[in-house]
Formats: sequence, structure tokens, C-alpha cells
Amino acid sequence: MIFTKTLKIRINVPSEQETLLRQMTEQYRQACNFISEYVFTHSFDLNFFSLNKVLYRNIRGKFRLKSQLAQSSIKTVIARYKT
Repeated sequence: MIFTKTLKIRINVPSEQETLLRQMTEQYRQACNFISEYVFTHSFDLNFFSLNKVLYRNIRGKFRLKSQLAQSSIKTVIARYKT
């Protein structure tokens, strides 16, 4: 049996870094929307490796996300479609 626990936390960010955090989360959101649109228009291919092969470079370049966030955005979209 698998249990899921959701936690609500508050992140205290120094004011000089708050803008950077907001920009990064906005880029992540836009990347997820971009991936979702691709999945929707390409027969709902939810295979991580095929999506990664096609979209990874575009996500890194267009949204300027670091590698881990680029791959996380693909996994996030796949998980949302599967639910």
C-alpha cells in the first residue's frame, strides 16, 4: 500500500532572491504548458524518453531551465496527464 502525504510549507527567501525565485517558477510553469501542448497535439505520447528526446533542448533553450528542472517539468506533465 502506498501512502501520500502533502505538506504545506513556507519558504523564507531573502528579498534580493525573491524575484529570481518568482522568475524561475514562472519559467517552469511556462515549460510545463509548452510540454502539455506538445503532448496534447501529438497523440498523448506519455513516454518520458521520447518526450525528453524531442523536447529537452527546446525546454533548456526557450525557458532557460537547468537540466534537473527541464527533466522535472517533463515528468510533472506526464504525471498530471496520467492522473
